[in-house]
Amino acid sequence: MEMDAMGKQQREEVLLRAASDGNLRLLKKMARAMSSGGQGEASVLAAVEDGEGNRALHLAAGEGRLEVCRYLVEDLRLDVNQLNFKGETPLFCSAHSGRAAAATYLLDHGADPSAGKGRSPVHGAAARGHCEMLEMLLSRGADVDIDSVQGTPLHAALLYRQDGTMKILLEHHADPNKVFAIGYTPLSWALRPMPTVSLESVKLLIEAGADVDFIDFTGDSYVMLAVKYDIPGTGILKCLLDAGANPNIPDECGTTPIELAASKGRKDMVEMLFPLTSPISTLPEWSIDGIISHVKHFGLKPMDKQERAKKLTELKQKASEAFKSGQYYIAALLYSSAMAFGPSPDDFATILANRSLCSLRAMNGRTALADASSCRMLRPLWPKACYREGAAFMLLKDYEKACKAFADDGLKLDPTNSHLANALREAQEAAKNARCPGK
Repeated sequence: MEMDAMGKQQREEVLLRAASDGNLRLLKKMARAMSSGGQGEASVLAAVEDGEGNRALHLAAGEGRLEVCRYLVEDLRLDVNQLNFKGETPLFCSAHSGRAAAATYLLDHGADPSAGKGRSPVHGAAARGHCEMLEMLLSRGADVDIDSVQGTPLHAALLYRQDGTMKILLEHHADPNKVFAIGYTPLSWALRPMPTVSLESVKLLIEAGADVDFIDFTGDSYVMLAVKYDIPGTGILKCLLDAGANPNIPDECGTTPIELAASKGRKDMVEMLFPLTSPISTLPEWSIDGIISHVKHFGLKPMDKQERAKKLTELKQKASEAFKSGQYYIAALLYSSAMAFGPSPDDFATILANRSLCSLRAMNGRTALADASSCRMLRPLWPKACYREGAAFMLLKDYEKACKAFADDGLKLDPTNSHLANALREAQEAAKNARCPGK
C-alpha cells in the first residue's frame, strides 16, 4: 500500500508498529510524512497513541528497542516520563517486560523510578518477578512502599505469586502491614488461593513482622481465612498458630475457626485448633469428637435475615467502591463474598454481571465469560447479560460469538439499545478484519 493512500489511522498504526518493532528507518519516514502545518516529527511522535495511550516511547521501551529510544529521547527530546491512559511511564513498560538495557537507558536519561499514576516501574518488576530489574530500580531510589491501584509493590508481588521479588522488597524494608484502600494487607493476598495459597509468602511476611491478628477486609481473621482456603499439606494454619495468631476470633456470623473446620470435615484442623481455642459455651461436649459431632448434626449458627441483608448490602457497597477506584480483583472478591449472604435470584444475577465486568476490566476473558453465561442462565431475557457475554467473547477474540451475543440475543430483546448496537458494529468490524487481515 502506498503511503499516500493510507488513512490517518493506518499511518498511526504503521508508525507505532515501527516503534515496537525497532524499525527506526520506517518510524522516521512515517513521522516525516505525518508532519504538516508546522508540526514537526517530535510533535507527531509525542501525540500519536494506541488504544491504551501508549506512544512510540512506551512501545519501544517495552520491547527493548534502544535505537528508537535514543532517537526519541536524545534527538527529539521527548518526555521520558510521559504517561499512558493507565498512568504508566515508558520505564514501567521496560520494567514490566524485563528489558534491562532499555530500563537502564531511561534511568540514565532522567526517568523517575517511582513515577506513574497507575502502577510504578517497581510494581511492574515486582508483579512479573524480574528480580534484577527490581534491585536496580530500588538502587536508583525507587520508593519501596509506593502506592498504586494494586497497593504497594509488595501487594503486587503477592497478587502474582512472585516469592522472589517479594523477598527482595522485604529485604529493602517494605512494610508487611501496609493496609491498602478498603483494608487488605500483603498477608491477605498470601492466604488466598490464586490458584493456591503460598506458604513461603506467609512465612516471609511473618518473619518480617506481619500482624497475624489483623482482620481482613472481608471481616475474617487470618486464622479464619486459613481454615476457609487452606489445602491439605500446605501448613498455612500451623504456620499462623505457631506465630501466635489468635484462633478465637469469630467471623461476623459468630462462627469460630474451629467450628468452621468441623463443618468442612477437617479433623486435622480441629485437632490443631483445639488446644489453643477457648471452650465454647454453646457446645455441650468440649472435645475434638464432640465439636465435630455437634456441628455435623446441628450445623453452624445461622445469621438472622436482617443481619444477612445488612451484610449483603455492605459487601456490595464495598465492591462498588473498589471497582470505582480500579481495584477490580478486590471488587470481584467482595462480590463473591456477597453471594454467600442469600441474594435473591435477580440480585444474584446482578452480582454475576458486576463480577463479570470486574474480570473484563482486569482483562480476564475466561472468568468474565463464565460469570456472564451464568448470569444469562438466571436472567435469559436481560439485555445486560447478553452484553456482558458479548464483551467477554470480544476479549477472547471470538468475534463471531460476540456478534451473536450482541445481535441475535441482545438486540432481539432490546432493539433500541445503543450500547448493544455500537458493540455489534465493533464486533462485526473485528470479525471482518480477522477474516481478511490484509485488507
